[in-house]
Amino acid sequence: MKQDPQVSGKIFEWQPNVKIVVFSLLLFPLLIALGFWQLERAEEKREILKEFNLNQQLPPATFEDLTVERNHQYRSIWLTGKLDGERRVFLDNRVKYGKPGYEVVEAMTVSEFYSKGKQQLVLVNRGWVPASLDRRILPSINSMKGDLQLRGTLYRNLQGGYRLDDGISKIKEWPSRVGWISTDRAKELFGDEFFAYQLRLDRDSPGALDTGWVTVAVQPEKHTGYAVQWFVMAIVLLIMTLVANSNVGSWNKSKG
Repeated sequence: MKQDPQVSGKIFEWQPNVKIVVFSLLLFPLLIALGFWQLERAEEKREILKEFNLNQQLPPATFEDLTVERNHQYRSIWLTGKLDGERRVFLDNRVKYGKPGYEVVEAMTVSEFYSKGKQQLVLVNRGWVPASLDRRILPSINSMKGDLQLRGTLYRNLQGGYRLDDGISKIKEWPSRVGWISTDRAKELFGDEFFAYQLRLDRDSPGALDTGWVTVAVQPEKHTGYAVQWFVMAIVLLIMTLVANSNVGSWNKSKG
């Protein structure tokens, strides 16, 4: 009659518990996959920060500079034009300081093109405002009149991420509340063509509300730390599986 592997310590014995082994076989690859996923996220964030630092070091661009085919993400720029306060969009579910609120987005007509009989629209994000306790009431925002020289950073929506479908295909009543916006979607919502980059206003720019844009919400080092945690959990799982399905503890003591 065989002894329990946890009791007998003279020789190493392996007596697998099917349920524990199956559970470990299912969980182990998941933990490893999560670890590598966090490493990939860390590399993505490093690339974003590298891109931010490179373009921030360039001199402020003019609108003519943007006709050159290159990556203008996060580049500083001065633009002169008129903000359309009548057609205003409130981006929903923007939490700041632990409070719910909106980001205020308006269309801007660039003066350099307007004076030449052409129209070029740029989507301008003025910043964050707190939301009312009554969801039916949108915040009251002062409209900016006349030609304005706005200072900010060019931004194009990053790929990926989860977006809720707000069910809006075209805005029929202004101002309007939407779940998300990009320059491509702005064409659908406003019914006009927009430049490929949004303008996120700097804190000291005319028309700016509460800005302070976050380049990455989670730093690469934190993703790397999460990856290490998943890999450690995978190692611990292997050790626990070995202990639960063998007499490795008593066998190790007997050898000692």
